[in-house]
Amino acid sequence: MTTPVQAVGNTSYAQESSALAFEQKLNISKSSQILADYLKGKGKSAINSDELAKLANNSAGDVPADVSAAAAYMQRHPDVFTAIETHDVAGADGLSGFWNFEWAADGGLNGTTVDSIASMQDAFDRAIQLSSKVTEITTDLKASLDSTKQRPQN
Repeated sequence: MTTPVQAVGNTSYAQESSALAFEQKLNISKSSQILADYLKGKGKSAINSDELAKLANNSAGDVPADVSAAAAYMQRHPDVFTAIETHDVAGADGLSGFWNFEWAADGGLNGTTVDSIASMQDAFDRAIQLSSKVTEITTDLKASLDSTKQRPQN
């Protein structure tokens, strides 16, 4: 026998914002292409880590969402940014030219340990996020079920 279960409480877990969905699909190549295009569009030849952090934070609200998400990706994966910015020079200085991002967008880091670690970290982050949603859903359902079993008070 099957008992239908109806979701109760906050059902927003079923609806992901498009920004979150976009950010979850980012990888080294996509983020790099977005940043290379942004830099060239702004007439900038390079960006440093502080400027990258400002793009990610977007405190003024004037940075396109995809650029902010791409910068946030680089902030979450500092080894990726370091590998990109040092691909053409020895030693990290926190400064990367748009050509470095173009190199990464074209697959410059594909198959490297940096790529593998970033991919695994993204997979683990998604798994943790989904696990949290499952916990929230089951907790809401259990609370609803428990409340239906309460005896009326006299």
